[in-house]
Amino acid sequence: MEKISNVKFQFYKFIDTMSTRFARYRHVVSEEMKLPDIKGRHLFTAQLRIILFLATWFVFFVFFPAIWTISPFVPLIFNIGFLLTAFCYLYVIRHNKLNLYIMVLEIFADIVSQTTIIYIVGFDGWAPYLIYGLYVAAAGILNGFHAALVASTIALVCYNFLFILVHAGVVPVFVYPGSYAGFLDIAKIQPYLNLLFLPVSFVVIVYSVRIANHFSKIKEEALEQRNIQLTALNHIGSTIRRVMHVQKVIDEVLKAVIQGLGFEVCILALMNPEEKKIRFYLPEGNYYTMRLEEILGVKYSDMYLPLNARNNSAYMAIRRNRVLVRNNFTELTFGIIPDIPMQASLRAQKILGFRKFVITPLVAEQKVIGAIIGASKKSYVEDHVIDTLDNFANQAALAIESSELIEVLEEKNKQLMEANKVKSEFLAIMSHELRTPLNAVIGYTEAMLDNVLGELNKEQSHSLKEVLRNGKNLLELINSILDLAKIESGKMELSLDEFNIEDIISDVKSSLKPLLDKKKQELVVHTQESMPFFSADAVKFRQIIMNLIGNAIKFTDENGEIDVFLEYHIKSRELYETDFIHEKFSSDLVKYPAFYIRVRDNGVGIKEDDISGIFELFKQADSSFTRSHQGTGLGLALTKQLVLLHDGIIAVQSEYGKGTEFRMIFPQKPMER
Repeated sequence: MEKISNVKFQFYKFIDTMSTRFARYRHVVSEEMKLPDIKGRHLFTAQLRIILFLATWFVFFVFFPAIWTISPFVPLIFNIGFLLTAFCYLYVIRHNKLNLYIMVLEIFADIVSQTTIIYIVGFDGWAPYLIYGLYVAAAGILNGFHAALVASTIALVCYNFLFILVHAGVVPVFVYPGSYAGFLDIAKIQPYLNLLFLPVSFVVIVYSVRIANHFSKIKEEALEQRNIQLTALNHIGSTIRRVMHVQKVIDEVLKAVIQGLGFEVCILALMNPEEKKIRFYLPEGNYYTMRLEEILGVKYSDMYLPLNARNNSAYMAIRRNRVLVRNNFTELTFGIIPDIPMQASLRAQKILGFRKFVITPLVAEQKVIGAIIGASKKSYVEDHVIDTLDNFANQAALAIESSELIEVLEEKNKQLMEANKVKSEFLAIMSHELRTPLNAVIGYTEAMLDNVLGELNKEQSHSLKEVLRNGKNLLELINSILDLAKIESGKMELSLDEFNIEDIISDVKSSLKPLLDKKKQELVVHTQESMPFFSADAVKFRQIIMNLIGNAIKFTDENGEIDVFLEYHIKSRELYETDFIHEKFSSDLVKYPAFYIRVRDNGVGIKEDDISGIFELFKQADSSFTRSHQGTGLGLALTKQLVLLHDGIIAVQSEYGKGTEFRMIFPQKPMER
């Protein structure tokens, strides 16, 4: 039992292996049979097969008209083979494709018919070599290597079958009757048969080679055409990557369809949901475009199809995402406004010679947004051209939708920029209007504290000091908002001058000394010897240093240390190539000398997640320590804008719990005199 089970297992394994190999072989053959103009090849072979069929019956009639009486199975098999071959040809011509089963049936029918001829002529002579050999060569020339292999295999099987039947006595050896049986006596002309068959064979061979060259050229032309199509697809792909404006994308799509797919003219129909219309776009400067406008009497830019046009069958099919092939131009013009008379459409198609219209939907994100219409003078448009146009349409839809989105975003961006400008101008005006009465409040408060308006008691004096402190804080806030508004609206101007940078740092240090003394902090300035003069706006530079040192004082504990480093670099390239520089900058800056300024503290530091937004407006590091200190989030945002006004760069490096360091680079361009 075990041996039987093992045999069964091996048998099933063998069957499975053979099935797999057969499926693989069928796939290989199917791929090889995807030849250009397969319909044309079979039209040629069908014509040749009919000629050979008629020639064979002519030979029968001339030399041996009594074949139906002596050997009726020979013409019967010959005719059945011809009918089967005709069925195969009809299938290929009608469906424009050739599969493995039809090919095998066609070759089998042909070779069986040939075998009957070989039986009559003599199977042990020259006939098998000539008849089988020519057929196998022709099969290979017309349909490829695997067709020749199948033909030679079937020929061997049929010949061996005939050989066995004859030698087994099942089928008698064919013998011509001794008496005269036809219009010509074979015995008399037999010495001259080679003189007849040899030129006939050469004619068949030469003609086969000619046909082979003909179809090779067709294949080369098809490959060239395919290369043009792929180039067109690649072109629209690059168009998508560039994401140009809509009109530019439309022009590229129209040009690519005409050049790449061989259409005489291309029409692009795009839906506009806002207008509830379908607009039409044609290539400018195209001969057919100009002639079409002349014949129809209306410009294509004035034509449109309403989105609710139910009477246009092509439009309704496109909405269902179907690829269409139409013969009549009138089917495409139904419902178009202004109305196009049927006679005008027919006249335009006749004059321009259009015979086929291929309509492919443009689908983006599973939604039909329009269609590409290709007009051709050919009576037949190949399937691969339609498939390529369909693939092309998918990419074109993506390109058009992307460009439309970019245009919408650009328009929105312009609106936002305009709104931001208005906002900045509004803030500047409001800040100015608020600052005037606030200065009056501060002035009167200071006057009252100086007892100009009379003596104050202790409680009144304390309250007025709080009013003065908060008023100054509010004034500082308003000034910061006003400065930011001026910068964003482009109204902030620099008053450049040359000054000693150490003097500015010393002045800031003196101004902040009360705060430093209050928290018992130490501010140390590290500087190079013989520092050159600094070219900048002194007031705004002082504000930058004031903000950074003030920020360091605020977020550094008591007894902490704050360091300011001042360096001057004649060759500044090494500064811009450091790791902390993440901002984009002009490459021209590296040719100027630069001041390198660092403000470092050993305070609480900044969390890594908060560093990226440290310079954003109204943004503060989100920690319990920073929240315990009052602030608006304007200081660092304003500082960065002031640094950028000087073509400088500011960056921050921090480790939470250990301190923070702000680094700045100020290029020193020659001052205009």
